[in-house]
Amino acid sequence: MGGYNLVAGFLIFFFVFIYFVWFGTSLIIENNKEKKDNIKINPYDNLPLHRKLIDKKNKKLGIFDLGNHVLIIGMIFLAIFIALNVD
Repeated sequence: MGGYNLVAGFLIFFFVFIYFVWFGTSLIIENNKEKKDNIKINPYDNLPLHRKLIDKKNKKLGIFDLGNHVLIIGMIFLAIFIALNVD
């Protein structure tokens, strides 16, 4: 098998592969258009950033109503600060 035959075979395989990928993707997109009405948006996704950082399920927020992840990050920063300032 010569070099040109190898390149021609590779190009034919490549174009057939691209065609099937394009065809399969277009079928998936068409199927998703029909299912698009069933998609529901999570109400927590529409919250502003400061509500996402603080406990998002709590309707009444005060100064001390931080989420657990904010407290954990604060403790990690405190440990790093102490570790860097040890003599």
